Amino acid sequence: MTHLCNQQLRLARIPDPDGDLADWGPFAHTIDGYAAAGGFDACAALAHNDSATTLTELRAALFFVARADRHSGGSSDVRPQVRNLLRRIRARVAAGELA
Repeated sequence: MTHLCNQQLRLARIPDPDGDLADWGPFAHTIDGYAAAGGFDACAALAHNDSATTLTELRAALFFVARADRHSGGSSDVRPQVRNLLRRIRARVAAGELA
C-alpha cells in the first residue's frame, strides 16, 4: 500500500480488528509514523505509553508497532495492541474525526 492521508481512509481500507490481521502490517505502513509523530522517540512514546489520541497519533503508534515487530522478528505477540489500535482508528474514521 502507498501512503494515505487521513482524509483518504475508509473503513474498508482498515483491517478488521476482529479478523485474522493478515493485512495490518501493510496498512500500518500507509503513514510514515516517525515523520507524523515528530521523530523516532515521539513515535515510540505513542506506542509504548498508550498516549495516542488523534487519528494521526493512533496511526503513528500502529506504524511503530509494525516496525518493532519486524525488527524483533515477530518474537512477541503484538496482536492485542494491534487490535486495540485498529479499533480506535476505525472508531475515529467512522466518526469522521480525521485530524
